Amino acid sequence: MIPTFTLRQKVWKGLTAFCLMISFQALAQKDAQFSLFSLNQLYLNPAAAGAGGLTTFQLTHRTQYAGYQASNPNDMGGALSTQMFSASTPYKNFGFGFYALNDKSGPRTDQAFNLSASYHFPVAGGKLQLGASAGLFRQSLDFGQLRARDPDDPLIQTGVISEINPDFAVGARFEHDDYYVGVSLNHLLQPKYKLGSELGTNPLPQTIYLNAGLNINMGYLLDIQPIVLAKTDISTVSVEGGATVTYNNRYWLGGTYRQQDAFIILMGGIYLLPDQSLRLSGAYDLVMGGNKSKAPSSFEVLLTYSLAAPKAGKKTIIRTPRFRF
Repeated sequence: MIPTFTLRQKVWKGLTAFCLMISFQALAQKDAQFSLFSLNQLYLNPAAAGAGGLTTFQLTHRTQYAGYQASNPNDMGGALSTQMFSASTPYKNFGFGFYALNDKSGPRTDQAFNLSASYHFPVAGGKLQLGASAGLFRQSLDFGQLRARDPDDPLIQTGVISEINPDFAVGARFEHDDYYVGVSLNHLLQPKYKLGSELGTNPLPQTIYLNAGLNINMGYLLDIQPIVLAKTDISTVSVEGGATVTYNNRYWLGGTYRQQDAFIILMGGIYLLPDQSLRLSGAYDLVMGGNKSKAPSSFEVLLTYSLAAPKAGKKTIIRTPRFRF
């Protein structure tokens, strides 16, 4: 039998080799981006529905490039802003999840409503999860926030134009006490959006996510968790990774590096209740390179509430001395 630590080393070396072999190019941002990706994996992979064996509710707010001022006086949006609510629960050998997303970047707003389901079965001392999701993806464009070269051009649209298309994803994830690794394919049908133009298509490209983490116990009170996320639309690739440190199962700190635009991300959190059911986490992104117009930093806040998984079957009969049967 391979020792646990040796097995973890081999898994992590394999993931590192995969990342190094990838071409480091900037990935055009189509999907919403989260620095705390390791804490809310349902958005990345439908197979994460029911992961961890807990019923979980999460609320996320992210402001990207905080303090950014648009050069267009009609653009009232300013910095990019994202909000997401998600819920996930296991039931017997299944997992179910849901998320609602609102992602605004200037005149464009993306909204997604997604239902996920996964099937779990034991494999090699861990749990293999296969999942799929279906939902709606709405994309809208406020032409009133655009600055036209020729304002009198009769072909320029006015007001807000939006379209809704179905959206699907598939994924797989292996979960072990010491590590996890998952892969998913999002926007399976590549939905297209014309937004008032007969010539435009503006598709959502198929995106592949590889997400992995490792848990290393350094003693009675200290754990280290290296994490990595790679995403690609086949033509371009973006990779980010780092590690978090958890103390006494209550406080945690960490940092990651995002190859795209050279971000250094500082993160941390605390469990607010003794039973660890409520956790507050945050991340602060520092831009170390790239376009100077993106110099303002970004921040993200995540609130997580967890319950025990619902139990299947009949309720246990409680017998008392007063009522005996």
